[in-house]
Formats: sequence, structure tokens, C-alpha cells
Amino acid sequence: MNQKFVYLLCLSLLGSISLYAADSTKITSHNKVVIKTNPSVGVTEYPARVGFPADSVNYRKVYMYLEFGCAPGLRCGEWDYTNHIYVVKDSVRYEIARYITPYGFYWNSSMNWKHGWYYDLTDFAYLLHDSIDIVYQHSGYEGNTDRGWTVTMNYVTVHGEPSRIPLGLQKLHRVNASYGNVNNPFSNIVTPKIFTMPKGADAVSFKIIQTGHGMDQQENCAEFCAKKRIVKLDGKTLSNEYVWREDCGMNSLFPQAGTWIYDRANWCPGAPVKSHDLYVPINDTNQHEFALEMEAYSNTTGGSAVYDLSTYALYYKDNRKQLDAALEDIIAPSTHFDYLRQNPTCGAPIVRVKNLGKDTLKSVEFEYGKVGNSPQRIWVPCLIAPFASQDLTLEAVYDWGGSGNVFSATLIKLNGQADENMVDNTLTSTITNSAMYPNKIIIVFKTNNAPTENAYTLKDARGKVIRYKNTFAANTIYRDTVYLDNNLCYTFELTDDGPGPSNNPLNKDGLDWWANTADGSGYIQIRNGNTNGILKNFGADFGTKQSIQFYTTYKMGIQTEANKDLQLDILPNPSSSQLGSKICVNQTSNHAYQIQVIDALGRIITSFKGQDSFQNFDLNGLSAGVYSIQLTQGSDVVVKKLLVGE
Repeated sequence: MNQKFVYLLCLSLLGSISLYAADSTKITSHNKVVIKTNPSVGVTEYPARVGFPADSVNYRKVYMYLEFGCAPGLRCGEWDYTNHIYVVKDSVRYEIARYITPYGFYWNSSMNWKHGWYYDLTDFAYLLHDSIDIVYQHSGYEGNTDRGWTVTMNYVTVHGEPSRIPLGLQKLHRVNASYGNVNNPFSNIVTPKIFTMPKGADAVSFKIIQTGHGMDQQENCAEFCAKKRIVKLDGKTLSNEYVWREDCGMNSLFPQAGTWIYDRANWCPGAPVKSHDLYVPINDTNQHEFALEMEAYSNTTGGSAVYDLSTYALYYKDNRKQLDAALEDIIAPSTHFDYLRQNPTCGAPIVRVKNLGKDTLKSVEFEYGKVGNSPQRIWVPCLIAPFASQDLTLEAVYDWGGSGNVFSATLIKLNGQADENMVDNTLTSTITNSAMYPNKIIIVFKTNNAPTENAYTLKDARGKVIRYKNTFAANTIYRDTVYLDNNLCYTFELTDDGPGPSNNPLNKDGLDWWANTADGSGYIQIRNGNTNGILKNFGADFGTKQSIQFYTTYKMGIQTEANKDLQLDILPNPSSSQLGSKICVNQTSNHAYQIQVIDALGRIITSFKGQDSFQNFDLNGLSAGVYSIQLTQGSDVVVKKLLVGE
């Protein structure tokens, strides 16, 4: 299936809606294709013939979205199996993506369970033209009568001027190489490769897709041992890094049925495999040697280890501007599956920026906010090298109110200057409402046998810490009552990454995990400080961290009035910073009351006291922004928003 969009490209399949001033094409290769294992051979393949745009079409970007669900009438697959996605062109197989299935026995098709991830395939743009075969390869030996997955794969090619013009690629390795085997060492299988730069190319990018598997008896290699990989070009070391991933406990797909929290050799169950990329300028047509080595290791105690390895040389002509960046994604607010731990949000947006230019980015200026409201502007310091990406946190949004649920962010300036290619500088995403709690809450924490692993933090949208605690006794219930300000966004976070007990150092395993019964069981709750009712009961199997963002007292943009006899009006609203506004209070009684003017950061700008049945207060000199005007009389509270323009 092939569908073309002009000017406005909606990438809802990626969890964000991207606005690009360019032609774009959406392609589907697999639509809820049921995949199962073949225990007799360990591999099943699901090919599809796909039509991509013609070779004459230039791509600015290429994305793939992979979505998993449970097969109809079945449970999801049980084990963490390696899956490969291949493009077949001119009878040559190229692995363009790799994925490890999750421990899926918690889910079945009746639950309508699904999860999704996206891949940036821009580096493989050279292959993705005309008619090609895309093969989804599923490995594994589990039973295939009561379990299986559905796989959906969508692609979006964003047409436009590329920052690097692809001129070809060369597959260097596609092997499963034994590691630590003295009779068949890694170096015998992964040998140096010779390549020659094609005419017109002035740079090469080496792409390495590598995961470790097997559990030998010596160090549990290669799945659970961190070993160094050395990459050399013409005998000189380009990189020296561990083949390891240490963030499995922060997996967006949690909890899972198996040992999902364990860090592994560059993979986590239920997550895409990240490639390692090395970009090197070369402006000649001489022969060059690429070599990949692993640190010396000999297994003498039994068992086997293996590295699943693909490497490529991708050839380019440099087409970069001096200053050029892309807004790659909006992490918060977002409804994308991969960002579930950061959402919903009522505080500071998080965006991902990629540097496509020649200059290192040291500052980026943004315009952002909820669509329909007045946008905010901020510049953010950063340090983003060419071709690198970085997640940047913006200042908290001061107005989430109003109709609609769309958030927008735009890159305005780079290093204080205009971006030389604005085609991919704007993204929008979908906002989901955060929880709303009273301004008096109780944090209830029951520790397990490993309290040294835990700490909790409560902070406001500006990062000010309201409460922090990291010293606990084992198997003890703590109740902490906290009074918060009205109409503010707060973040509560519990971590489990502190040092574990000396006799059981495993951490990043939540408060109750089936594979570590020695730690016992705990729980964490947020309760209503007025009624003691449970507002949030966090799951205990959360890996490294559990968090939530919430509003206090009332949802922004909505007036709360507890007493109809107590009235508050603001005129004019919106107003001008030069003209000011007038606060009008009207009550049927002559009881004392207080007015507070609160800015978007929760600071009290000014306050007034009154008692008369009708009284006006002048507001002059307020700078542009959104303010909360809070009228308090005893236990009654009336709050309204004031928008002040320039």
C-alpha cells in the first residue's frame, strides 16, 4: 500500500504529528501479519513486496514504525527472541533493523494489547526506492499453537534535500560469531574488510548492529557480560566502547513476564536494538580497511557465547548547511508508546533535536505551547555535535487551558541565527490530561528488604524540590503529609537504583519482583490528605523508576467556585501590560477574604486583603504572561485565569 501526502505530513503512526513543507509518502509492508515460531528450524520469515518512490526522489528522512499485538485468539509470545528486518535488493539481503521480542505471557488478544516503536531508517535511504522485498524474520523455538504476535510495519519517506547525499553502501559483515571459543575465535569469523570510496563520495558512515547472546559458564557471555568492541580504520582506532545497554529497567514496555529488567549486551526485551554509527570524512579513491575486534576473552569452563553482527559502509557526498537542525520528536507531551514513562505531563516539555549541519549546536531557540494559546519562547543551552541528537527540556508551559489537545514546538534559531533549512523545524503532538489531586496529599511508602535502593522526590514544574527522602528502614510503612500550592504542576518520582544490600546487590527491580524474592515486597501510594482515599497506587514491578505528574486543586483553564455567594471578575481579560486589569470582588456577606496573584511558576506576585461586599483592586505593571487570580475566604476558593499581553 502506497499513499502520498503533499505539504502536510501526518505522522500519527510515530506518536507525533509532524509538519513538513515537503512531499512525503507513506508505505505499509505488513499489516497485522500473524507471526509464530517454527520450532523445527528456529526461524520463520514473512516477506512482502513493497513499492517505494522512484530512485529519482530525494529523501530528507525515512522512518519506520513497528507495532506489535497479540495474535487473534492467542496469547502473545513468551520469550525474548531476536527478530531481523531485511531489505532484499539485487538478490542481496541487508539488515535494516533489529528487534527483540518481549516476555509477553501477561497479554492476550482479548486485552487489545499493543505497543509500538519507531526507527530512523534515513541511513538506508539508498536502498528504499522502487520495488523491493522486505522480509520480517522471527526466530525462536517456543510452541506455536497457543501463542503468537501480530506485526505491523509502516514507513514514511519525507522528500527533500538531504544533508548527506547517499551514493551507495557496502555490506561488510552479516554473521553470528562465536566469542571466547579458543578453537574458533571471533577474529577468525569477523575479519577485516576492504572498501573503496565511490566516485563523488567524500564521507563514509560505518553502521554496526550488534547484540550478544548465549550464556557460557564463565561470565554468562555474551548476553550478560560487558565486553569492549574496538573499531579500526586503516589500523587506527575509531572507537573503543562496551557492547552493552544499561537502561533495561527503564523500558517503556513494563512490566513484562520475564527477566526484563536485566541489562544486556546492547539489547533489552521488548525494545529496538540501537545501532552504533561512525561518520568519517574521506576524500580519495584509495582502498581502505575496516576492522572490528572484541577484547580478548577465553572461555575455559563450558557453554557458548555468540555475537549477532551486521556492519555496513555507507557512502555519502556531504551536502550539509553550516547551521541546520531538525526537531526529531516530542517526548512530552506525547501519546507515543515509547514515551509512556514521561507522560501525561503538565510541566516542562521535552523535545529531541538532531544536528544536521556542520557547526556544533550550542544553543537552540524554541517557540512552543498549546495550539490556540499564546506561544512561549525560550533559548536552551546545549552541545550537539554534527549528526548527534539530544533531548532538551524546555521551560514549563504556563497555560495548558483552552479547547483542543494539540501541542506545537518550533525551532526558531540555532546558535542565535536562522536555520538554513526550516523544512523539519516544527512538530505537534497530542496532549493527554494529567491527574488532578488536592493540595494536601499523603505519600505512603512501605519499604521491602532493600530500602537502600530507594529514594523519592516531589518537585514542582520548575524543578524546585518540595520533599526528598532517601533514608528508610526495611519493611516499614512511612506516611508523609505534604501541603502544596494551588493550581500548580508537580512531579512525584520513586527510584530503585540505589546500592542494594551487600548480600544481594541487584537493584533497578522495583519493590516486588518475582525473580528477586530476597528483596521482599513493598508498595508506594499517593493518598488524599483530606479523606485518606487512594489517589494513585503504583505498581510494584516497575524496574528503575516510577513517576507521575499531577495538578493540584483544579485543572488549569477551568474555574473552581465553591461558594456561589462569593464572586470574582477580572476586567478586561485578556489585558495589556500597559493598561492593566481590575479585580472585582462581590459577596453577600462582609467576611474577610484574600486575593493572591500567582504567576506561571507558582510565585505570588502580589496579594490583597478585603472585607467589603463589593471591592475593586487595580493590577498595573504585570509583565506579559498567564496569571492565576485566587480568591480565598475560609475554606472557599475561587480561581480565574488572567492573560496579559505585550
